[in-house]
Amino acid sequence: MKNKVFIFIIVMIFAASISFASAADENATQILSDSDDNPELALDGNDDIVSADTSQETYENSHDDLISQNVDPNFVVDTQTIKMEGITKRVKGGIYYQATFFDASGSPLKNTKVYFTLNNEIDKGFEVITDSNGVALLKAKISNGNYRLNAFNLEAGTMASSNIKVFDVITGGKNINMYYDDGTIYKVRVFDDNGNPVKAGQKVTFSINGKKYVRTTDSKGFAKLKITSLPGAYIISVTYKDFTISNNLNVKHVLKAKTGKVKGKSKIKFKVKFLAKNKKNKVIKVKFNKKTYKAKTNKKGVATFNLNNPKKLGKYNIVVSYKKTKRHYVYTQYTV
Repeated sequence: MKNKVFIFIIVMIFAASISFASAADENATQILSDSDDNPELALDGNDDIVSADTSQETYENSHDDLISQNVDPNFVVDTQTIKMEGITKRVKGGIYYQATFFDASGSPLKNTKVYFTLNNEIDKGFEVITDSNGVALLKAKISNGNYRLNAFNLEAGTMASSNIKVFDVITGGKNINMYYDDGTIYKVRVFDDNGNPVKAGQKVTFSINGKKYVRTTDSKGFAKLKITSLPGAYIISVTYKDFTISNNLNVKHVLKAKTGKVKGKSKIKFKVKFLAKNKKNKVIKVKFNKKTYKAKTNKKGVATFNLNNPKKLGKYNIVVSYKKTKRHYVYTQYTV
């Protein structure tokens, strides 16, 4: 009996999927890359992308042996008892796909097990429980590519199918490790519902530490943000429609100086080094003993200050700043 069940279902799914066979044979082998000029196809997505809402990115749907345990061999193709609604959200490594199930009388199929399979892989599938409205949300970890998704309504003994394309809506994001104000740009590429780069002028929202920046895509679908955040560790996220990716952002201090002790001299020679690129002619400020000094860096990024040595012995705070950043150093004046 089991062999007859397998044969019957293979024939049914093959008939429902034949128009899609040529595309399905190439599934799980292609993914859009973020090449500037020619988006090629490759096996994997961007390594560093992490979802902003990771609590929702887990794939909870179980894999069960549909044919031998669950599926009635007498099901028929019917779009009245199964409404295939499509992908509700694309996530890194998969999709959220929503379908609504009804019983034979047309009422929503509440809190009931339903099943999904991909292409002709009929021996394994995804088990989902419908909600009170008969809606089943499939959270499937699927490689990017083209698929035939089959849905099974066990109560009504019916099935329905839909062609789907899985791809990343936003690509190109990478973790960033930079110096403050070194000109680093965070760049992503955005794709439309058909997997093509979006046209110019599409709004993309970047977020760093709760602050949002809206940018628009260029003619090739790229959106860019120049990073001007103060030194610190952040999460940078980018959102287009309901798709979000995130990366780690580490902004390092761009100034460095040495702490130490000074003897009772009239002047203190104090040097500050600028660590990022384009080192020359950066304006550095030093505040010492209630007086502010300014100096420009040389080609090696070094700014030299001659600070007036206070008459009173003790410890003094030296505040070094570049634009909006500040670093504090403690110097001790003493006599021999």
